[in-house]
Amino acid sequence: MTRAAMKNASVPPRVVRLSHPFGLCQLFRPLAKDGSPRPVLNETYQYGELSLRFSAREALGVPEQTLLLALLELAQEQHRRRPSEHRLDQADRSEVGSLLWASLHVQAETEAAQDLPPTLRLACSWSELHRRCGAASVGGSANDARRESLTRLCEVTVWERDGVTHKLRSCRLVSWLVGDNQRVHVALNHRLAAALLSPGYAQVLLSERLSLPSHTAMLVHAFLSTCLGQGKSMSIGYETLVERLWPSGGTPVPARRRNRRLSDVRSAVAAIGRLENWKVELASTVAEVTRMKSSACASNGMPTAGAEPTELRAPTPAAREMTRPSLFALHSSSYGEQPFWQKLSTDNGLPRNDEARTTL
Repeated sequence: MTRAAMKNASVPPRVVRLSHPFGLCQLFRPLAKDGSPRPVLNETYQYGELSLRFSAREALGVPEQTLLLALLELAQEQHRRRPSEHRLDQADRSEVGSLLWASLHVQAETEAAQDLPPTLRLACSWSELHRRCGAASVGGSANDARRESLTRLCEVTVWERDGVTHKLRSCRLVSWLVGDNQRVHVALNHRLAAALLSPGYAQVLLSERLSLPSHTAMLVHAFLSTCLGQGKSMSIGYETLVERLWPSGGTPVPARRRNRRLSDVRSAVAAIGRLENWKVELASTVAEVTRMKSSACASNGMPTAGAEPTELRAPTPAAREMTRPSLFALHSSSYGEQPFWQKLSTDNGLPRNDEARTTL
């Protein structure tokens, strides 16, 4: 075993369930590190009959993606332990819950308010968020950066248009507030929450992500983790990844910049290949990527250590209802119910998780 593989094997696996559209769309991108203004976020993704549009005044980068994955990890763990405390809907009358719900649906029309799906909420300290995101420091600058990232996530509005009913509704990506006890309280977009409780999710290992050497590698890792199930392979071109991370929109890119991006992408894929659960073979223009079977991913559906035995405990009727994943079922939200891979454009197809091999 190589030194890199031994290092990875010693890190406890941290499997995060991610809704496929949030891993496949270009919601997160590489951003300039020279302090230049971020571009506006206006990203659209077609998901079967459902069209999702993400809008905000600032685009999201790798720190925001890492933070979102950490929030999903926390939400999943906390819901497993105390499901009745971490479900959130419009009937919640607690001060924190009602504020989170109102912020999450700040742009919802009155007549549509009765048809808003339930979601999940979580609470943690700033130091816990720093640790989950792999930060070595929890001081002032780290805290400021994390607050800025969380603020950017909260500013993203997710617009949903149903192609069948032609209904349009909106919901924030997340909402947050700081309570009197200085704990951070966060509510998730209902589609993010549904992936934590239903069969339709991708698996991203935060333990792998945080060991990668660059932002480009982290973005490619999240994308490939969404594309590939365990034991599956795909061939993907470096040009395809470059266009995904830095969409040109048909505008010519200077040769020097293009070559630098190709080099970054190739290095990123090579770094992923050094992870314990991945195998990568690099060719001149494409990479053959295989996601190895992992016991950590296979057992991700099991309750975490120390979780409350919700099956054996006698819950109240409301709490029992809150543990039912069917209550979080959404139109087109389950991979098992909606094979959206088949409905992507033919010129930019992506692999299904049940396909043994494909080429991009």
